[in-house]
Amino acid sequence: MIFQKLLSSYGFESGQQFLLSLFPSFKYGVQQMSITLSIVSGCIANFLGLTPALVGAMFVAVVMETVSGLKASKKRGEHFESFKFSRCIIKVFVWVILIYILHSFALEMRSEVGAIFTIGYYVFTVMKVVTMVYFCVEYVTSILENLAVIDGKPKDALVNSMWDMFGKIRNQLTGMFNRKKKNDDDDSME
Repeated sequence: MIFQKLLSSYGFESGQQFLLSLFPSFKYGVQQMSITLSIVSGCIANFLGLTPALVGAMFVAVVMETVSGLKASKKRGEHFESFKFSRCIIKVFVWVILIYILHSFALEMRSEVGAIFTIGYYVFTVMKVVTMVYFCVEYVTSILENLAVIDGKPKDALVNSMWDMFGKIRNQLTGMFNRKKKNDDDDSME
Protein backbone atom coordinates (compact mmCIF):
# COMPACT_ATOMS: atom_id res chain seq x y z
CA MET A 1 0.00 0.00 0.00
CA ILE A 2 2.80 2.43 0.83
CA PHE A 3 4.43 1.76 -2.55
CA GLN A 4 1.09 2.38 -4.33
CA LYS A 5 0.63 5.67 -2.44
CA LEU A 6 4.15 6.71 -3.40
CA LEU A 7 3.49 5.90 -7.06
CA SER A 8 0.15 7.70 -7.07
CA SER A 9 1.84 10.81 -5.67
CA TYR A 10 3.87 10.83 -8.92
CA GLY A 11 0.77 10.35 -11.06
CA PHE A 12 1.20 6.63 -11.68
CA GLU A 13 -2.08 4.77 -11.33
CA SER A 14 -0.43 1.38 -10.79
CA GLY A 15 2.88 -0.39 -10.45
CA GLN A 16 2.46 -1.65 -14.01
CA GLN A 17 2.09 1.90 -15.33
CA PHE A 18 5.28 2.88 -13.48
CA LEU A 19 7.19 -0.11 -14.88
CA LEU A 20 5.97 0.63 -18.43
CA SER A 21 7.16 4.19 -17.97
CA LEU A 22 10.52 2.91 -16.73
CA PHE A 23 10.80 0.28 -19.50
CA PRO A 24 8.80 1.63 -22.48
CA SER A 25 10.03 -1.10 -24.85
CA PHE A 26 7.65 -3.49 -23.05
CA LYS A 27 4.69 -1.44 -24.34
CA TYR A 28 5.67 -2.40 -27.87
CA GLY A 29 6.62 -6.02 -27.23
CA VAL A 30 10.23 -5.43 -28.28
CA GLN A 31 11.85 -6.06 -24.91
CA GLN A 32 13.67 -9.17 -26.15
CA MET A 33 15.30 -7.23 -28.96
CA SER A 34 15.97 -4.29 -26.63
CA ILE A 35 17.63 -6.48 -24.02
CA THR A 36 19.62 -8.40 -26.66
CA LEU A 37 20.86 -5.13 -28.19
CA SER A 38 21.82 -3.91 -24.72
CA ILE A 39 23.71 -7.09 -23.86
CA VAL A 40 25.68 -7.14 -27.11
CA SER A 41 26.41 -3.39 -26.99
CA GLY A 42 27.20 -3.51 -23.27
CA CYS A 43 29.70 -6.33 -23.70
CA ILE A 44 31.37 -4.47 -26.56
CA ALA A 45 31.40 -1.20 -24.58
CA ASN A 46 32.88 -2.97 -21.56
CA PHE A 47 35.52 -4.71 -23.69
CA LEU A 48 36.48 -1.40 -25.33
CA GLY A 49 36.43 0.51 -22.03
CA LEU A 50 33.64 2.87 -23.06
CA THR A 51 31.91 3.03 -19.67
CA PRO A 52 32.74 6.75 -19.18
CA ALA A 53 31.20 7.50 -22.59
CA LEU A 54 28.06 5.65 -21.47
CA VAL A 55 27.72 7.98 -18.48
CA GLY A 56 27.78 10.91 -20.91
CA ALA A 57 25.26 9.17 -23.17
CA MET A 58 23.00 8.58 -20.16
CA PHE A 59 23.13 12.27 -19.25
CA VAL A 60 22.37 13.32 -22.83
CA ALA A 61 19.50 10.81 -22.98
CA VAL A 62 17.90 12.22 -19.82
CA VAL A 63 18.23 15.80 -21.07
CA MET A 64 16.86 14.92 -24.52
CA GLU A 65 13.98 12.93 -23.03
CA THR A 66 13.10 15.81 -20.73
CA VAL A 67 13.25 18.45 -23.49
CA SER A 68 11.37 16.31 -26.01
CA GLY A 69 8.81 15.44 -23.30
CA LEU A 70 8.22 19.12 -22.59
CA LYS A 71 7.75 19.84 -26.30
CA ALA A 72 5.43 16.84 -26.73
CA SER A 73 3.36 18.02 -23.75
CA LYS A 74 3.12 21.49 -25.27
CA LYS A 75 2.04 19.95 -28.60
CA ARG A 76 -0.74 18.07 -26.74
CA GLY A 77 -1.79 21.33 -25.07
CA GLU A 78 -0.63 20.27 -21.60
CA HIS A 79 1.02 22.76 -19.27
CA PHE A 80 4.31 22.13 -17.48
CA GLU A 81 3.67 20.45 -14.14
CA SER A 82 6.37 19.91 -11.56
CA PHE A 83 4.95 16.53 -10.59
CA LYS A 84 5.53 15.27 -14.14
CA PHE A 85 9.14 16.45 -13.91
CA SER A 86 9.40 14.61 -10.59
CA ARG A 87 8.38 11.45 -12.48
CA CYS A 88 11.53 11.88 -14.54
CA ILE A 89 13.57 12.25 -11.36
CA ILE A 90 12.12 9.10 -9.77
CA LYS A 91 12.82 7.06 -12.92
CA VAL A 92 16.43 8.27 -13.05
CA PHE A 93 16.74 7.51 -9.34
CA VAL A 94 15.59 3.90 -9.87
CA TRP A 95 18.07 3.40 -12.73
CA VAL A 96 20.94 4.90 -10.71
CA ILE A 97 20.13 2.63 -7.76
CA LEU A 98 20.20 -0.44 -10.06
CA ILE A 99 23.57 0.61 -11.50
CA TYR A 100 24.94 1.44 -8.05
CA ILE A 101 23.96 -1.99 -6.69
CA LEU A 102 25.72 -3.78 -9.56
CA HIS A 103 28.77 -1.52 -9.17
CA SER A 104 28.87 -2.23 -5.41
CA PHE A 105 28.70 -5.98 -6.02
CA ALA A 106 31.55 -5.69 -8.54
CA LEU A 107 33.68 -3.76 -6.02
CA GLU A 108 32.91 -6.30 -3.31
CA MET A 109 34.01 -9.14 -5.60
CA ARG A 110 37.18 -7.28 -6.56
CA SER A 111 38.13 -6.85 -2.91
CA GLU A 112 38.22 -10.61 -2.34
CA VAL A 113 40.86 -13.13 -3.43
CA GLY A 114 40.14 -16.18 -5.55
CA ALA A 115 39.07 -17.20 -9.01
CA ILE A 116 35.35 -17.19 -8.20
CA PHE A 117 35.60 -13.60 -6.96
CA THR A 118 37.50 -12.54 -10.08
CA ILE A 119 34.78 -14.10 -12.23
CA GLY A 120 32.14 -12.41 -10.05
CA TYR A 121 33.86 -9.06 -10.50
CA TYR A 122 33.75 -9.37 -14.29
CA VAL A 123 30.17 -10.64 -14.31
CA PHE A 124 28.91 -7.72 -12.18
CA THR A 125 30.99 -5.21 -14.13
CA VAL A 126 29.53 -6.42 -17.43
CA MET A 127 26.02 -6.46 -15.91
CA LYS A 128 26.52 -2.84 -14.83
CA VAL A 129 27.60 -1.78 -18.32
CA VAL A 130 24.73 -3.73 -19.90
CA THR A 131 22.31 -1.96 -17.53
CA MET A 132 23.78 1.40 -18.55
CA VAL A 133 23.26 0.56 -22.23
CA TYR A 134 19.74 -0.68 -21.48
CA PHE A 135 19.04 2.65 -19.76
CA CYS A 136 20.05 4.42 -22.98
CA VAL A 137 17.95 2.09 -25.15
CA GLU A 138 14.86 2.65 -23.00
CA TYR A 139 15.40 6.41 -22.99
CA VAL A 140 15.80 6.43 -26.77
CA THR A 141 12.47 4.60 -26.95
CA SER A 142 10.87 7.33 -24.82
CA ILE A 143 12.53 10.08 -26.88
CA LEU A 144 11.17 8.51 -30.08
CA GLU A 145 7.68 8.48 -28.56
CA ASN A 146 8.00 12.19 -27.78
CA LEU A 147 9.37 13.03 -31.24
CA ALA A 148 6.47 11.21 -32.90
CA VAL A 149 3.99 13.28 -30.87
CA ILE A 150 5.86 16.47 -31.76
CA ASP A 151 5.65 15.52 -35.46
CA GLY A 152 1.91 14.87 -35.12
CA LYS A 153 2.28 11.12 -35.64
CA PRO A 154 0.95 8.32 -33.44
CA LYS A 155 3.11 7.87 -30.35
CA ASP A 156 4.38 4.47 -31.52
CA ALA A 157 5.24 5.43 -35.14
CA LEU A 158 8.98 6.08 -34.74
CA VAL A 159 9.47 3.34 -32.15
CA ASN A 160 7.92 0.74 -34.44
CA SER A 161 10.01 1.99 -37.39
CA MET A 162 13.21 1.75 -35.36
CA TRP A 163 12.49 -1.76 -34.09
CA ASP A 164 11.43 -2.88 -37.59
CA MET A 165 14.81 -1.65 -38.86
CA PHE A 166 16.68 -3.50 -36.08
CA GLY A 167 14.62 -6.61 -36.82
CA LYS A 168 15.64 -6.49 -40.48
CA ILE A 169 19.30 -6.05 -39.54
CA ARG A 170 19.05 -8.96 -37.08
CA ASN A 171 17.42 -11.16 -39.74
CA GLN A 172 20.16 -10.30 -42.25
CA LEU A 173 22.90 -11.09 -39.72
CA THR A 174 21.17 -14.30 -38.71
CA GLY A 175 20.83 -15.27 -42.38
CA MET A 176 24.53 -14.61 -43.00
CA PHE A 177 25.56 -16.76 -40.02
CA ASN A 178 23.14 -19.53 -41.01
CA ARG A 179 24.52 -19.58 -44.57
CA LYS A 180 28.09 -19.67 -43.25
CA LYS A 181 27.22 -22.49 -40.86
CA LYS A 182 25.49 -24.42 -43.66
CA ASN A 183 28.53 -23.94 -45.91
CA ASP A 184 30.85 -25.08 -43.09
CA ASP A 185 28.63 -28.11 -42.46
CA ASP A 186 28.63 -28.93 -46.19
CA ASP A 187 32.43 -28.64 -46.32
CA SER A 188 32.82 -30.97 -43.34
CA MET A 189 30.62 -33.59 -45.04
CA GLU A 190 33.05 -33.86 -47.98
